[in-house]
Amino acid sequence: RSSDLRTTLNRMMAFASVLVLSGAVANTASVVYAQDNVATVGDQTITKEDLYNQMKKDAGLVTLRSMILQKVLEMNAPNAADIKKKAEEEVAKQIEKVGGEEKFQELLTYQKLGSVEDFKNQIYIRNLFNEVVSKQIDQSDAAIEDYYNNTYQPKMEAQHILVDTEEEAKDIISKLDAGENFDELAKTYSKDGSAQQGGLLSPFTSGQMVKEFEDGVKGQANGEYTKTPVKSKFGYHIIKTINNGEKKPLADIKDDVKKEYLDSKIKDQKFSYKIIGKLIEAAKVQIDDADLKDAVKELVDLANQPDDVSSSSSEASSESSSESSSN
Repeated sequence: RSSDLRTTLNRMMAFASVLVLSGAVANTASVVYAQDNVATVGDQTITKEDLYNQMKKDAGLVTLRSMILQKVLEMNAPNAADIKKKAEEEVAKQIEKVGGEEKFQELLTYQKLGSVEDFKNQIYIRNLFNEVVSKQIDQSDAAIEDYYNNTYQPKMEAQHILVDTEEEAKDIISKLDAGENFDELAKTYSKDGSAQQGGLLSPFTSGQMVKEFEDGVKGQANGEYTKTPVKSKFGYHIIKTINNGEKKPLADIKDDVKKEYLDSKIKDQKFSYKIIGKLIEAAKVQIDDADLKDAVKELVDLANQPDDVSSSSSEASSESSSESSSN
């Protein structure tokens, strides 16, 4: 059976409509579908019961787990209808942004994300999951202050122009000194993939960039660019600092710190899976199909394990997922 909890949470209800139509219990399927054929191959037939049983064998555990999880999440989110409406609005904006539903469907197909309705449901479940887990997070001032003091790292932001030689870099710095535009110079001269964005990099935290580059960003005020080329294993950089990562007082950035704190807890498998497992226990889930009885066992087991064991199990599940994806 699949132990990939992350995939389950991200792809809930992928086959739900099929199971709803065919019934969640195998014993009833044989009564309803015994005489119904879905295909004929020569003189052999494939019945709806055959199809259901094969689908149950291939994806039954993952699918039933998804259905149970959605119901448990909805039981613990009084505002589920509002969350669903917001998910639909979010997808509508994305459809408008790409130029219509047909183009949007092409993107979904390319990324193997199913239909537009499937995608809406994925967004709904994601938001539902975040809402339910967020309620279980300690959001006190003390918890946020502890996160700020011990975990929080301000993000740095920068633009850069990357070239092969020191001479090229010095020439570009001379152009900047003469008043030329950094963005345009990046587009013209930089060999980095960020060139067409004016050398703009995604925000990053300490340790994500090579030391020479990070030191260059930190070593100057916001808005300044390096007056001498910064050498790294990639070549020579001219760096313009947008945000040098200085840690501002908590009172000035409390909302940002709180948001990052909540995001970190939601993404923490050890924390979030234990919550979901406990909610499943509280919901008193009963699975009558013997073949599918273990659909949510792993989540319930995680909820009852000590923190260190739960963490190891979650990480092992994640690693198993990664290996499975790469094969």
